Amino acid sequence: MSQYSREELEAIGMKAMDNFLTTFNSGDPLAWARSLNYPHVRLAGGKVQIWNTPEEYARDNDVRVLKEKADWDHTEWDWRKVVQAADDKVHIAVSFSRYTADGKKIVSFESFYIITNVDGHWGAQFRSSFAGVIASNTAF
Repeated sequence: MSQYSREELEAIGMKAMDNFLTTFNSGDPLAWARSLNYPHVRLAGGKVQIWNTPEEYARDNDVRVLKEKADWDHTEWDWRKVVQAADDKVHIAVSFSRYTADGKKIVSFESFYIITNVDGHWGAQFRSSFAGVIASNTAF
């Protein structure tokens, strides 16, 4: 028997997704890295990337690169849908959009996130995105 109801698992998954996006938008690579679980895997742009620690992830993912290359200011969820859920992971299909500082939409992408529970921490551990890879070794 599950320790969580479906509604509780959906809320847990959405809370982890909100933490992911809040820390990403903060511009603090280590805070963003700490929202994730490890090893962290991203499939995008025909590449599988794996980061083993928050420090490794933060080193490769300074969002100033995204700001410089795409005039990015922040990202928002367009929609999110829990597809499957269990006590140890939640699968979530999403769409997100990137925006400039003046609110102009840059681009939108659909993605798939697997939120896992690692030692009591719920966070994204696997992402498959159509967003591609904007710069070498980055996750955006």
